[in-house]
Amino acid sequence: MKLKTFFLCLLCGLNALPAFGADAGLRYIKTRGKVICGTDMSTKTFAYTDEEQIRRGIDADFCRMFALAIFGNSESFVLKNVPADKISKALANNQIDFMLGNTSASAETEIGTPISPVEILYYDKQVFAAGQNEKQASSMEDFRGAKVCVLKNSPYEENLREYNHRYGLEFKLLTFPSLQALREAFYLKRCDLITGSQIYLRGLAASPIAKNTQISVLPEEIALAPVYAYADRGNPTLKTIGKWIVNAPKLAEAQEITSKNIDGVIGVRDASIANLLGLNPKLWQKFGLQPQWAKQYVKDYGNYGEVFERNLGSGSDLRIERDKNYLWNRGGMITALPFI
Repeated sequence: MKLKTFFLCLLCGLNALPAFGADAGLRYIKTRGKVICGTDMSTKTFAYTDEEQIRRGIDADFCRMFALAIFGNSESFVLKNVPADKISKALANNQIDFMLGNTSASAETEIGTPISPVEILYYDKQVFAAGQNEKQASSMEDFRGAKVCVLKNSPYEENLREYNHRYGLEFKLLTFPSLQALREAFYLKRCDLITGSQIYLRGLAASPIAKNTQISVLPEEIALAPVYAYADRGNPTLKTIGKWIVNAPKLAEAQEITSKNIDGVIGVRDASIANLLGLNPKLWQKFGLQPQWAKQYVKDYGNYGEVFERNLGSGSDLRIERDKNYLWNRGGMITALPFI
């Protein structure tokens, strides 16, 4: 009887272990002392290191949020170049904590891989770009029968096939397994057009190589593409923490808190703002985060709108209109949840 009782207790203990092992929360990150963010570093569009060894780009600023929230140090992070076909492995093996940069959502990704969306970072658009030798076109009809380069097994490929069918343009699709292969094929003029992320293609057009080839981003929009931060689905606590971290600069903008006026935000009675800025520290502490990280982040880097404009919008070489990336009450699709 004692032996039976022992094995029952052992079985109960073993059944409890996967829950602790699978949902590591911040344990791996805090043990490592750094947040590791996956991104696309193949161009200077999403993340790169400048001549002074300062990390720049929209994904660098997003990764700083996680570092500041977890460690109280905005430089406690590492950016890692992760191709689209390596994201699942990188997340599952804790090689990265969050995946950012040029990664749009799909049902196949969410149901068939460990990749799980945390929160929308911004809305991108799928567009076309043409090379220097392409004729001047007044409409996409002028590109009928063109060869089009696209990333293989991506939402971009499916959107292109549907667009091609809908308008009967008789495009010849050339698919490539990675962004590097896609870009090289386009530079080698294996195709007439390239399609994908507007942000990525504008980055190519602004790059030194692209200037030599005079890439033009066309105005035609194929689809809206929400871009998420991703985490391992086996770590729901980290997903929840990441969601509220990403929400913070959006909420700051919704409350009209900016890098210029944040020092004057005192004596707050609104519970959501008090929680956000760490004036009431208990809620951030429940997440295991630094209570005043959001206040420091907005002071140093700005609210959501300031971060967007500096990296993608009017303050960048890309000059991308905010459009859908305005808050919902200003004509966009970005929402901010109250922090209560």
